[in-house]
Amino acid sequence: MLLIFTLLFSLGQSELVYLGYKNYTMAKKEHQPLIVFYYGDDKQSKKFLDDFIAIATGQHSLQKTGSYPTNINFGLVNSVEEKKLMEKTQIQVTPSIFLFYADTQKQKYSGAYNAQAFLNWLKKTYRDSPELNEFYPSSLLQKWDQFVNKINSFQLIAFLATPEYRVSPLKAFVQAAKQLPQGYVFCHIFNAELYQHLGLKKEESGLVIYSKLEDLEDISEEKTKKYQTYLHKFKGDIKNTDEILQFLKIYAFKKGFVYVDDTKFQKLSRRVDLLPSVILLYNKTNPEHEQYVQKMQDARYPLLNKAIVGVLDVNGDCEERLERVYEINVNTTQLPQLIAMKPIDDNRFYKYKNGPSDPVQFYEQISSGQIKPFYRDEGILQNLYDGAGIYKLTRSTYYPFIKEQNDKGVDVVVTYTAKKCQPCKDFRPDYNEVYKKHKQAIEGKVIFARCDIENNEIDDLHIDNYPHVKLYAAGKEHPFTLHLQKTEENLTQWLSEQSNYGSIFKVKTDL
Repeated sequence: MLLIFTLLFSLGQSELVYLGYKNYTMAKKEHQPLIVFYYGDDKQSKKFLDDFIAIATGQHSLQKTGSYPTNINFGLVNSVEEKKLMEKTQIQVTPSIFLFYADTQKQKYSGAYNAQAFLNWLKKTYRDSPELNEFYPSSLLQKWDQFVNKINSFQLIAFLATPEYRVSPLKAFVQAAKQLPQGYVFCHIFNAELYQHLGLKKEESGLVIYSKLEDLEDISEEKTKKYQTYLHKFKGDIKNTDEILQFLKIYAFKKGFVYVDDTKFQKLSRRVDLLPSVILLYNKTNPEHEQYVQKMQDARYPLLNKAIVGVLDVNGDCEERLERVYEINVNTTQLPQLIAMKPIDDNRFYKYKNGPSDPVQFYEQISSGQIKPFYRDEGILQNLYDGAGIYKLTRSTYYPFIKEQNDKGVDVVVTYTAKKCQPCKDFRPDYNEVYKKHKQAIEGKVIFARCDIENNEIDDLHIDNYPHVKLYAAGKEHPFTLHLQKTEENLTQWLSEQSNYGSIFKVKTDL
């Protein structure tokens, strides 16, 4: 008899349903995690069927001797009656059991078909699978590479190392993890060989926090490569959930907030291994701004392991800080103001502003793409040429202009300037002189341009030394860079070698 999605039992949070061709796909989507038992007329299926139903409904005697997941659903498929469904699933052998979770992920049961083996598998699967954290919020680390992957991926991790036979520490740790759903990543270790990496002895039960929030402090480059620098050991009762919670909360609140100075600004905006940062720009001398500082402090916990929270006191007497504010293009008359930074590489970072005043909402809107990064850009200039007749490029015009000219067969030479670059100022007359000497000959063939790199951020352009010169030659895939000392003579010689119109720049000598 075909039973279509008939609810057989509903005890606690678990459900057992009979699955047919019409409701199978829907059940896998709406009832995850879902364990499905495909059974037939064979002896093994018949023998295990009663045990499976008893386990699914929480009535099996073995379930009284241990803790097992209660938020799981169970399904039954009669392979004899559901031949069409069995063809669809391509399951050819009965009995078969599959666990479906996380949309398209599934896991096959490969143990013996008896209640004890199945329950052991069920408990271990939930314990070891991060995807099933609703029941067991801590993931098991068994190998060194798993440990390395965790510390490379997250900035605030709570590790519990304990022998597997000690239930109390693990139970207290899991209860703490359930009460701290945000911020920390929770991991537990049974493998004694991994204990040493947490500074613990074999057979010792210990709780250790790993935190790269410490990396904002001034520690040597050598130490930053040693993860042990970031380990902080719990010295309380490892079996007491309340003490564990207090330890985790106090540490998180202590280290989850940064007073940003020039050095820390550099790290937050350049270190790609750090989290994005949400920073309040404020004036410490204004008492009305203190309430905004408190709001930032309150945001520490909801943004743990998501963003670094900090405040930057923007004072007019601090030249270094004003340089940083200039770098993120913020009007200091509009304070307090939230900004966010996300490093791209060692030289560049995304910048965000003009969002809500609440730091959590600000971060969420950035993460969802509602707030886009902004860039320094002088836009479309009214005066396209400077006093010497050199074309002025901006972020808005840089690549479109170069492509337009290259498509016409015209080469484009660009020099880059910076506000406080004295060598750039020294090179300027030489650059202008090369242009003036060849102005008539290069018309329609080569264009000389200049770009103020401090006021215009150009994508995929890495300038690490000034003055800097590039040649975008028509028909060439990549630009050429002048690596010699920036002088009139070297620039002329370089153009004669690299430009499509090099003959124009060749120095004529008398024989």
